[in-house]
Amino acid sequence: MSRQWLIGADVGSSCLKAAAVHPEQGVVAISEEYYPMHRPHPGWAQNDPEDWYQALALAVPAALAQAGISASDVAALCLVGQRDIAVLTDEAGHALAPVIHWTDRRDPAETTAVYERLGSRALIDITGTLPIPGLVLPNLLWTRRHQPDLWHKVRHALQPKDYLAHRLTGDLGTDPTGPTRSILNDWRTGTWSEDLCDVYGIPRELLPEVKYQPWQVRGELGAIAHEIGLAPGTLLVAGGGDDPAAALGSGVIDPGHVSVGTGSSMSWRAVAERPMFDPTGIVGLMPHVVPDRHLHEMVAVGSGTTLRWLRGAFGGTATYEELIAATDEVGPGSDGLLCFPYIEGASVPVQDDHVRAVFHGISGHHGLPHFVRSTLEGIAYQYPVLLTALTDRGLHVTDLTISDGEARSTTWNQIKADVLGRSLTPALRVEAPSIGAAILAGIGAGVFATAREGVDAVVEVSLPIQPTPGGYTTYQELRRHWERSRDQVFPQLTGHTLSLH
Repeated sequence: MSRQWLIGADVGSSCLKAAAVHPEQGVVAISEEYYPMHRPHPGWAQNDPEDWYQALALAVPAALAQAGISASDVAALCLVGQRDIAVLTDEAGHALAPVIHWTDRRDPAETTAVYERLGSRALIDITGTLPIPGLVLPNLLWTRRHQPDLWHKVRHALQPKDYLAHRLTGDLGTDPTGPTRSILNDWRTGTWSEDLCDVYGIPRELLPEVKYQPWQVRGELGAIAHEIGLAPGTLLVAGGGDDPAAALGSGVIDPGHVSVGTGSSMSWRAVAERPMFDPTGIVGLMPHVVPDRHLHEMVAVGSGTTLRWLRGAFGGTATYEELIAATDEVGPGSDGLLCFPYIEGASVPVQDDHVRAVFHGISGHHGLPHFVRSTLEGIAYQYPVLLTALTDRGLHVTDLTISDGEARSTTWNQIKADVLGRSLTPALRVEAPSIGAAILAGIGAGVFATAREGVDAVVEVSLPIQPTPGGYTTYQELRRHWERSRDQVFPQLTGHTLSLH
């Protein structure tokens, strides 16, 4: 095959990343195009779908230029992206409004009322997902109630990568990861729940048919390919959700392996051969983007966004790397400063959408490095209870792989290894979702015969980071102090603690 190059693109909350991959050279180029999160009112968070398309049109040519290749060298493109949101379009596929983001908290009381109609237990039983704010169902119902004129024009509710696919090819459809985390899915059938659509009055025809596996070709690009820097005839592979793509892109495809990544939120994805239903909803279910594998997912909101807020508010022009490097002068425990990283509420293991982040125990000698380290520790202190949640449910955990931007930080990964008391393996390439998308593109184009072949050709990991001598013992007591302080600072969370057993 003369066309061996592959492009994977990940549509994120604030950035689209494109990876240029070759079966013999691995990951050769990564490009990034940023766009704003629009916040027109307090508590609101919205994406503009046009930002995604324009970012794709810039990121793909940039990746090709970095790799030194032409559009005619590319065999296939695969798109992956956020699963929790829906683009509302008309019959022609034009976006009718900004997309309500999963971090949006515009009307918590309405969301509560939506979920109470059937109750959390029934919703978890059908969807395999903990009903939390920001997901597709409550956002669709908010639009129907508050924007009836717009709602009457809606013909399709598409995930970001399916919206872009429709714009590029005219195809309407999704893959089995598409319905997950919508609270409109049926985890047993792997598609949309007719019962939930009926109960909530959501027309089933608005939701795209589940008609592709993530590694299957969904079409070819026509003349529109030139708009995004590719050539007509380039294959478009179906793709899937960003979290399962991140697991693939960090090599996490075998039972017992866990992918951990902190973007806006912190996601844990544990691989197993079959789905293991959790009636508490703490561990959600979704298919992997590789055959015969399932992922068990936990999402702790507000973690990455707390660090992002701190940098934006007080970091000036410093990069994340520079901020974290400055914490080397601060010892474990941040000299008594504690961070509770709930800038968008709390989800696991304590759940309360109304709480907000707190720095506790501020003293006159605390500087920015203390605040940064306490934030890193506050996120890491959630690791042990999340690991316990997996193992208590019978999931076997052998390896933990760190992906996303946090994998770059040796300091942060060392904190996490010490808090857990076990080794962690960082991915060398942190743009795991886009790399996973490129592997799927390769499978669809026949460049890779299997996901394993793609992983072996593309994914690189560093040496495991081991706990430091005495580090686990030190952090055990520090974590217990953090948990006791959390209960004092947020006494209301006592009644909102989710059962981990």
